[in-house]
Amino acid sequence: MRFLANIVDMKNYLSLCVLLSLCCGIATSGSNRGSGGDGRNAVEIYDKGNEYFKAKNYKAALAEFDIVLSKYNDTEAYEPALYLAAFSYYKLNKYDQAAQLGEKFIKEFPGSTYYLNAASLIGESNFKIGEDYKAAYYLIKFYTQSTDADARKKAFQHIMDVLPELSLKQMEKLHRVFMSDPIDEHLLFFLAQIEAREGLKAEAERDFNLLSRRFPDTKYTLEVQEYQRFIDLGETSGHVGVLIPISGKWSELGQKLVEIVEYFQKGKILPFNLHYLDTKSDPVDATLATLKMINEMDVDFIICLTSIYNAFGVCGVAAAKGVPVILPMTSEARLENIPLMVTTGQRQDEQARIVARYAIAERGITRFAIIYPDQAKYQSIAEAFALEVSKLHCEVVAMTKFDPDSITLKWQMKAIKEKNPQAIFLAMDETMIINTAPQIAYYGLERIQLLGIESFKDERVVRLGEKYVEDAIFAAPASIDSLTLQDYHDAGFKEDDFGAKLFYTLWKLKDMGMYNRSSLPDMISESLKGRKVSNIYIIKNGDFLKIMELSE
Repeated sequence: MRFLANIVDMKNYLSLCVLLSLCCGIATSGSNRGSGGDGRNAVEIYDKGNEYFKAKNYKAALAEFDIVLSKYNDTEAYEPALYLAAFSYYKLNKYDQAAQLGEKFIKEFPGSTYYLNAASLIGESNFKIGEDYKAAYYLIKFYTQSTDADARKKAFQHIMDVLPELSLKQMEKLHRVFMSDPIDEHLLFFLAQIEAREGLKAEAERDFNLLSRRFPDTKYTLEVQEYQRFIDLGETSGHVGVLIPISGKWSELGQKLVEIVEYFQKGKILPFNLHYLDTKSDPVDATLATLKMINEMDVDFIICLTSIYNAFGVCGVAAAKGVPVILPMTSEARLENIPLMVTTGQRQDEQARIVARYAIAERGITRFAIIYPDQAKYQSIAEAFALEVSKLHCEVVAMTKFDPDSITLKWQMKAIKEKNPQAIFLAMDETMIINTAPQIAYYGLERIQLLGIESFKDERVVRLGEKYVEDAIFAAPASIDSLTLQDYHDAGFKEDDFGAKLFYTLWKLKDMGMYNRSSLPDMISESLKGRKVSNIYIIKNGDFLKIMELSE
């Protein structure tokens, strides 16, 4: 779970509560003493809310704080009530309300001791709901003014997460606001990066030079050199290279892929010409073919139809030359982290969001439990599901983890059962599903709907999970959407996972239009990542039955 950057330990938290209580305790004015409909004054109402807050009963705390906010806004109880109300909304995963009250707090109390706390609260809330500019703005305010090293580190990580998502205008605004702070090293780099990609060569060179001059030891030295090479690549050629294993271990698959490439090339369907070379199913030959495409054929970008093992060399060479690479066969995150690499597969956190939307919109489920192994990968998937549920104004009533080596889930199941959920989301791999599903039934939760991701779509799950996984609903990525699949069949191709992925990739690129070297990476990304398709399946009689198609 992501926590507020400014809440670092219980000692600080308790100090905050004590100070807030003292702040209200000294209020003895007539307006403070004025009683509400139940005979209590502002201090008493606030104190009761604070008791609930410290007991982590945030709903009850909000009910008390709301009275203070609506009836006693001229008392000293108002300031701490407003702050803790915002914090309570955050703890209830109601991030919109948390951000709104946080902004209200810093507007009304700009000199408050808790100004930085509120800035962090606003930044983290906007981070949760995808309001990237506001998240960056408030987290930077906290980062540049706080003296807490651990809290600053957390805030910085979230800042780095959202900066790549901002527009040119948003980056320009942040640069102008924080240009006198050291954080501007990062703002300048991302600003110049966007300018380079949008073809603003003069502006990009200006800001890259400013970055190097103001921060001579910048951590972005290598990236700046890469983008300068990228800017200087020159005009596009209209040629695109395709790497295919025509011979060697994967030759049978390669021959089918060649047919699809030739179909698009002969039909002049694409705004560029395709040229393919043989990787010979070997990483060395794949790398050599990449060099030939770049140095001799002057390709604008490369479509790499190889395994992950072969793709690393291709991506490394292409990145060094500033040439984008599309990888239709993988969603491997390690490859996406290489500059100018684009994968087309759907990540598991995206599947989690899709199955949450389906469960709420189509099944009417509003109360969810989540269980996952104590591993970073599955925690992030669980958090993605929880966030989507919150955004759709439903509730995660229990979220529990377990040691991957655990034999029994007795206590986890007990905690879930007490909360009476309508569905349980299993963020885990195939083996864990097989072990978990029977325990869900054994501990009296057999009637609760099971939800999951592509790990459910495995023959071992239905064979070994038996009746315990019957009627489970899950999302799994589709190789091709239903509309494009019809064109795929009309072109004479039989349904095949790898062939469908290539066809779908080229089909989406056909609308890319005219491009230049600067705009190419963004245009590729927008074309391929604008819409990812998942199929929703239900397990019926030991088989996977597709019931709906949804997109991310």
